[in-house]
Amino acid sequence: MSAGEFAARKTVRLTTRGRRSGKPRAVTLWFVTDGPRRILVQHASSARANWYHNLLDDPAVTLDFGAGAVDAHATPITDPARVRDVLAMVRRKYWSAWLIQLIGRRARALAAEITW
Repeated sequence: MSAGEFAARKTVRLTTRGRRSGKPRAVTLWFVTDGPRRILVQHASSARANWYHNLLDDPAVTLDFGAGAVDAHATPITDPARVRDVLAMVRRKYWSAWLIQLIGRRARALAAEITW
């Protein structure tokens, strides 16, 4: 899949390893591209972001944009300004993200960079 093809996708299936169980845990997320083989993902709702806590424990993840899984590496974004930038990028790509982020405004926003 070319960079343009994966950038046109709406969601990615992210699989992490459960930090307690060790079992694969998959979640479907919105994403934005940040380079040829780099995406940014975020969480800004009041629900617990287990995927984020799992990748803190084990940054080896897999991504599936619909053409098969690829091995990747996740890095948490800890700089608050960069997290806000990611949230803004997601709002620009997904019209309903602003509403979800508004509803979850009291939740701590989380973001990660994933490369492969």
